[in-house]
Amino acid sequence: MTPSGTLYTLVTLDILFFLPAFIGLACLLSRAVTKPLKNFTQILDNHEDGDYSIRLNDNAKDEIGNLARHFNTFMTRIEKYHDQINDQCPEDIEVQDALKASEKERRNLLIQLQKAQKMEAVGTLAGGIAHDFNNILSSIFGYAQLAQMSRDNQEKVNNHMNQILKGAQRAADLVEQLLTFSRQKENEKKPLKLHLVVKEALKLLRSSIPTTIKMAIRVETKDMVNADPTQMHQMIISLCTNAYQTMKTSGGTLTVSLTTVDHIQPEHQRKTYFRPGPFLKLMVEDTGHGINQETIEKAFDSSFTTQEMGRGRGGLGLTLVRAIIEDHKGLSYIKNITGGGTAFFVYLPIVTKSTPSADSSTKNDLSLKSGKEVIMIVDDEPAILNLIEELLNKFDYSPHLFNNGESALNAYQEGKINFDMVITDMTMPRMTGIALAEAILSEDKNMPIILCSGYNEIITRSKIKAMGIQAFLEKPLDTYQLLSTMRTLLDKKKPDSA
Repeated sequence: MTPSGTLYTLVTLDILFFLPAFIGLACLLSRAVTKPLKNFTQILDNHEDGDYSIRLNDNAKDEIGNLARHFNTFMTRIEKYHDQINDQCPEDIEVQDALKASEKERRNLLIQLQKAQKMEAVGTLAGGIAHDFNNILSSIFGYAQLAQMSRDNQEKVNNHMNQILKGAQRAADLVEQLLTFSRQKENEKKPLKLHLVVKEALKLLRSSIPTTIKMAIRVETKDMVNADPTQMHQMIISLCTNAYQTMKTSGGTLTVSLTTVDHIQPEHQRKTYFRPGPFLKLMVEDTGHGINQETIEKAFDSSFTTQEMGRGRGGLGLTLVRAIIEDHKGLSYIKNITGGGTAFFVYLPIVTKSTPSADSSTKNDLSLKSGKEVIMIVDDEPAILNLIEELLNKFDYSPHLFNNGESALNAYQEGKINFDMVITDMTMPRMTGIALAEAILSEDKNMPIILCSGYNEIITRSKIKAMGIQAFLEKPLDTYQLLSTMRTLLDKKKPDSA
């Protein structure tokens, strides 16, 4: 045979031999893999949804058998879990649903109580606040006139100006306390120095309490609790308001004490309260006419009021107080005082590990640095524009004034002036400070912007920071804080622009 004929014969024999082998292998694979998978699919298709009793044939020792065994184990667990749910009594499910709904209703009620009690408390405080503001303004006007009369005596002018500054700071503090009390914030618990909240609340309340009522304050601890500042402030105001109402006609003494205790007094303890100490113990005591035991038992009922408890004591006030205390894992107790009067006790768990206070404001630095930077100042109040202009000129800055956001943005986009910083008010007509900041930051994300506001309910500090605005200052502006913040941001920007 020729070589080519021999090759042809060999190829033909190989084809005749291997072709049946390949066909046989394909059949084996089909029986071993394809057919079992097809059977799995048919079994699954023939069962209704929700049938967890389905099982596959797992007798095979190969990979298909392993797959079937894993599937069967998984289905066994699913079926067991499903049976446990079905075995649960319908009554139990209804009870659980009712408890979820009850908790939601309780929280909604708490929010409504807070709003109602704040309205009541603000109304109670309004007269005293007006009185306090008038006293402050009288002081400011009086010393301003004295300063004008004493122009030839610089020492007297300086003394009068110091008194004006003190009066203005008192007014600013009073506004901040009112805003803190009235703001509608979500529950925000954090390590809190309760003694500072007590002092601030009592300072705010003092102007509303008649002079016939003395106030005795004993703060003997600086320990902290995990609490929401606004709710703690509201709780203290409510307790003190309820207490002094019982003494409005006859006078007396309102005593507020704050101490640290390791245990709750046995007579104050409740069988259902198991939280261990130590605790902050807040006591609010009055020397009024006292209340009977039946009234004490009903004191926390929102629908219950009585002249015996005085206007404000009981009803919404104490219902809200109890809700706040329970929300903070605390305990409350009321008792009569021998000889007349009532004492309200609050126990709150202490935060054992203290953390540094986030409110660490920089002290006035009389040696503030000057600068040569170009500053955009935007405010619709001419007096504030002139004030900041004079201040920055004094420290060698180059201020450019704008009384609205639109003109400021136009000047920035024209590019004729290379601004190093923007200081803008938040609430302005036509274009807000936030809109101005967003427009500028969209072109230069590194531009230092200081946002100022006298009242902010629109946006939180965290959102302001997330937008890229580097600082937020509350009005009235503290000139030292403004200059210090400016210098910090400008110095921080220099390495990036170098």
